[in-house]
This record gives sequence, structure tokens and C-alpha cells, in this order.
Amino acid sequence: MNRYVTTGVAAREIGVSAATLTRWAAAGTVTPAERTAGGHYRWDLPVLRAQVRRLHPPPGGRPLAEDIASVIHDANRRLQIIQGDPQPSPLWDEAPERQVQGAIESAGRALADPGLTPEQNHQGWMDDLLAAGWTYGPVKDEQARTHPLLVPFADLPEEAQQKDRLFVAIVRALAPRGT
Repeated sequence: MNRYVTTGVAAREIGVSAATLTRWAAAGTVTPAERTAGGHYRWDLPVLRAQVRRLHPPPGGRPLAEDIASVIHDANRRLQIIQGDPQPSPLWDEAPERQVQGAIESAGRALADPGLTPEQNHQGWMDDLLAAGWTYGPVKDEQARTHPLLVPFADLPEEAQQKDRLFVAIVRALAPRGT
């Protein structure tokens, strides 16, 4: 099965119009995965997301929160693999935009609050997911928006608590001194 998507789907996923994405492709700003016999573009979403992130860095370069978020994401992914998670997070450049933006916002909040505890970090993550319409469910399911870790920190398995401790430790290690 082909994993490529149409221009309309790709444009919606990255938050631009189909016309904008088509113009970018025609100008060589982004590269589609393929072109059909009829001349239509097909897109590999993880590759397109990475291209767009490189194209539109924030003013002044990549912010510290994004750098830290990518480190946290990669460390969390490795921890998921070590712990045998059947659905580890994708690589940073392949992660859904929702996940990337959420990680950046979480890292920004943690940088703003040097005293953030793993418990507070978990509560912030839960608040974000609940606000986005997620609910508790016995399995992590992106489509159904269910997650088994939508419980208070004290009720988490030790492996899940480790992820929140890791998050806080990475932010503290990488935050500029004096914050």
C-alpha cells in the first residue's frame, strides 16, 4: 500500500492551502515524493514536515525550547523502546505536528518554571491532551484519542513516571544557567 498522500491532505496536515503547497513544489521549495502520470503531486508527510520545519525557522533561529523538545522526544522514544512499548513515538522529524508543537510548548513551560516537578509535568501533559479531546482508554489510540496514561501521576506505572522524571532532568540539564 502506498503511504503517500494527496496535495490536499498534505496541505491540511501542515496548515497551508493546497495552492500554497503546489506553488512551493513548483518553485522547488519543497519536494514531493512522486508525481503521478496525470501530473499530481504525492507527498510523504514525515519528509514534508521536516522540509517545512527547515524552511520556516523562527526569527533569530531555532528556539531553545524546540532544541530541548527534540532531545526530550528522542530520549523518550529510546526509553519507550527499552521498556518494550509496542507503539513508541516516531522519530522527531516524522512526528505529527500536534506532537511536535505539544513537545515544544511543554519544554517552553518547563524552561519558564525551573522548579517544575515530574508530577506537575505529567499534569500539564494530561491537561493538554484532555483539552484536545483525549480520554482515558486501555490502549494508546491516535484515532480514538484514548491513552492509558491519562491518570494521576501517583497512579502511573513506574515506567511512565520515569518518562516524566527524564523530561524534567533533560530540561534542567539543558536550560541556560540561572534559569
